Amino acid sequence: MAPALYPLHAVASEGSLALHVVLAVAALGSAAVFLLALAAFRQRRTLPYLLVALAFGALAGREFVGGMTAANYLSANTHHLYEHGLDIVVIALLVGAVYYARSVETR
Repeated sequence: MAPALYPLHAVASEGSLALHVVLAVAALGSAAVFLLALAAFRQRRTLPYLLVALAFGALAGREFVGGMTAANYLSANTHHLYEHGLDIVVIALLVGAVYYARSVETR
């Protein structure tokens, strides 16, 4: 007997109050952290700070994609493409920030 397959990423129903509350709180939180990261970059003006700020911006972009999906402007397939594309952007920016900071530190 074959094992049952379950989706690893379920899409909540568009009318779900919990989904809208979580998206709103996450959007506000990620926007606040993004603005703080931009302020830190403005003060320090170094490449690692810029890369980290951009990573937080990409996280805020994920919340935007979620909101657009909840409002039925994006399909589930498009949502997943953008969401996981932004995951790649976040990872690349953070790895770049750490690599650059470590390489400058050792010089």
